Amino acid sequence: MKLIIGVGFFFTSLILAFIILSSKRNRPRERSLISRFKSRFKNKDRRRERITEEFSYSLMTDPEINITIGTWYNEDELREKADIHRARLSKHGRSKINGEMLYLGPKGGVYKLTPEGKKKYL
Repeated sequence: MKLIIGVGFFFTSLILAFIILSSKRNRPRERSLISRFKSRFKNKDRRRERITEEFSYSLMTDPEINITIGTWYNEDELREKADIHRARLSKHGRSKINGEMLYLGPKGGVYKLTPEGKKKYL
């Protein structure tokens, strides 16, 4: 009776050890920090994001650059361009959008200059 229990315990422990070892072999190895950096650096989506960020930053710093807003842009692009326009108005006091220079008035209103030099509030 003790022999049967001992043999059963031996086979059970042998099966458990096999299951544990096989699960460790099938688990994907953790990638090193360098390989994760390389894969992120080479990722095309990440490059597109970085180019977009750099372009947005260049638009933010120079209010003379024209921001074009058209009907063909999707909602996210329109919101981003409008946010950049508002930020330029508040930071620099002026912003060029769709070929027109808009200015921020002393009381917070937005206006453009007419050819006669008068302020036309929008």
